[in-house]
Amino acid sequence: MKPILRYSHPAGEFKNGLPIGNGRLAAMICGDEGEIRLALNHEWLWKGENRFRDCEDAAVHLTEVRDALFAGDFKTGTQLANDYFAGLGGISGVKNRVDPYQPAGDFTVTAEGEGAYRRTLDLSSGEAVIRSGETELRAFASFADEFIVIRTTGSASFRLSRAEDPTCETTLREESDTLTLAGQFHGGVSFEVRVKKYPHKDSTTLLLDIATSANNGSLLPFPADADYDILYARHLPAFYEAAGKAEIEVVLPDSDLDTDLRLAEFRAGRDPSLPLLYFAFGRYLMVSGSSGELPLNLQGKWNEDLTPPWECDYHLDVNLEMAYWAADALGLSRQKETLFNLCEHYIPHGREAALKLYGCRGVWFPIQTDVWGRMTPESRGWAVWVGGAAWMASHFARHWRYTRDETFLKNRAYPFLKEVATFFEDYLVKKDGIYHIAPSQSPENRFEGTGDFPVSIGVDCAMDVEFVTDTLRTSIEMAEEMGIDEDRRVIWQEILGHLPPLTADSQGRLNEFDQERAEVEPGHRHLSHLYGLYPGDLFPEGHPLREACERSLDYRLSHGGGHTGWSRSWVACLMARLGRTQDCWEHLTALICDFATETLLDLHPPRIFQIDGNMGGTAAICEMLLSCEGNAVKLLGALPAEWPSGSFRHFSAPGTLDVSCKWEDGRAVEVTLFSLKAGEWVLSVNGEKFRIILSAGETKELRF
Repeated sequence: MKPILRYSHPAGEFKNGLPIGNGRLAAMICGDEGEIRLALNHEWLWKGENRFRDCEDAAVHLTEVRDALFAGDFKTGTQLANDYFAGLGGISGVKNRVDPYQPAGDFTVTAEGEGAYRRTLDLSSGEAVIRSGETELRAFASFADEFIVIRTTGSASFRLSRAEDPTCETTLREESDTLTLAGQFHGGVSFEVRVKKYPHKDSTTLLLDIATSANNGSLLPFPADADYDILYARHLPAFYEAAGKAEIEVVLPDSDLDTDLRLAEFRAGRDPSLPLLYFAFGRYLMVSGSSGELPLNLQGKWNEDLTPPWECDYHLDVNLEMAYWAADALGLSRQKETLFNLCEHYIPHGREAALKLYGCRGVWFPIQTDVWGRMTPESRGWAVWVGGAAWMASHFARHWRYTRDETFLKNRAYPFLKEVATFFEDYLVKKDGIYHIAPSQSPENRFEGTGDFPVSIGVDCAMDVEFVTDTLRTSIEMAEEMGIDEDRRVIWQEILGHLPPLTADSQGRLNEFDQERAEVEPGHRHLSHLYGLYPGDLFPEGHPLREACERSLDYRLSHGGGHTGWSRSWVACLMARLGRTQDCWEHLTALICDFATETLLDLHPPRIFQIDGNMGGTAAICEMLLSCEGNAVKLLGALPAEWPSGSFRHFSAPGTLDVSCKWEDGRAVEVTLFSLKAGEWVLSVNGEKFRIILSAGETKELRF
């Protein structure tokens, strides 16, 4: 059955709309009866008022902050760290300098006549269809010709507009076959939206394009004629290629109910196949939102607000990273490329920021930022954190492990990891034979005794220790693979041998901070110290601290943790990694039931659309079926009882391994493995472990 979102009523608000996009362009199709509104976006349309911002020199103050922290005066240390290194924004009462992602405007189709209303979005093709009275609208964002392509039949009129905005001067031109909206932000970027109409006998085809000055863009040349069916036929193979080959099928009855009714059924404990639609939607959002030049922001590429929550920016302390957790498992290399491009764009000013703020070589990335590559702290109360670049580095490492791409390793992955490792070389402080991390925070949590700041600044928080461990281990591994930088490897190995040990508290829980400390919010939404369990693999099965991680997770949940969409999806991922099948299903269910709009878009309280929960939920479903830690590959480790029989095909595992699996009555019965490169894996199937060796290009079929 095709994955289709379907409804018998208008979307009304934006959050219930149907998203289309090709990465560069995006539109949310919403509106009421009689008016179909396409809320328009371009990935580079950020206001641009602060695109040349810079850091202040603050490194001279680092010793003063460290002295307070090492003396155990965390209240003073937190205050001073924020005074010197956090910038403004956040709790300062002064607006930060992160530029907001902006809407380009609205293209509105006014439908004629009255009658039945119907709208659908085919997730396998990216085509949306709206029927309102006598008017039918079809639309897709072309992966071949790059335009947003629309066709209307029946009587309809068209309008191009943008909400009144005192920060932006706009002009509208209407010609016989063209609508043009031009805008200029005060002190920022300019943009232009153009729609060209191609009347036909019984319909009108429209091509829509947007350009911004941010990337020196210009409008695409419009063809002399345009036929919707021809353009759609060209789009389909390009869309299929971008979406990859991964599939999931579960043997369950098909539902012909509208999606909002299916969601109601799921909330009532029925329709266990709905998470499969959620999975398909998550992959669709990744393909439609991240196939251009820039990665997904907090709302993917879909935003209608002039002043969006959190600027609709890039948050580097879980949200951006979570958006790409499933990308490698689903073979979505093209989409992940946008993440690497952004990180490399950040490097030049990231070096400058590392030097100005902390007196270090290498790169430093802030906790929140935008597209301009200006690495400045902009969130007082949260911004004294050195883990942003390290978390980004883990994505380079993960992609290399999955693809074993030697060119990517040499030219992109290792150079970036080396930048981060170099920063840590300079940032760590050796005292009594131990390399300490100070200042250090666990995003975005706090312990008692640090004043009124929302985040505590301390020493050797678990997440930072995990980041340093992960970065240096991987840098050594990569350098050894290429046979280079032996002198640096010696330095990194020496640091690894003298890092602060991660420990458990008196209740057997992994200490989130340097030692057991009383948390102000035991049910905090962040699970930062569990990074090493998932998405990392620092605590594989048999590790002495794996149980401590599990106890920490249970404790956090027992106090109300997981109370945002993205947090709930992280919990589901962690439960899948731990093999806690029923808990994983319950948290995945809660993610969908508590945090999804009727079109399955993820919500952050109070009803703010954020795409990270969608992508985290997609990753959780991948992890349920295929979990990878190092060269250990576990099949169906958290397969829910609600999916007794089914199959997945063409999931990826590290080492270029392509995995397909069929299961019946909860047990794998057929497994097909293929690898582009020779390798060795430990495969866990039905509670048994097998040593699998494949030569390059070999396929192996297993029966159970």
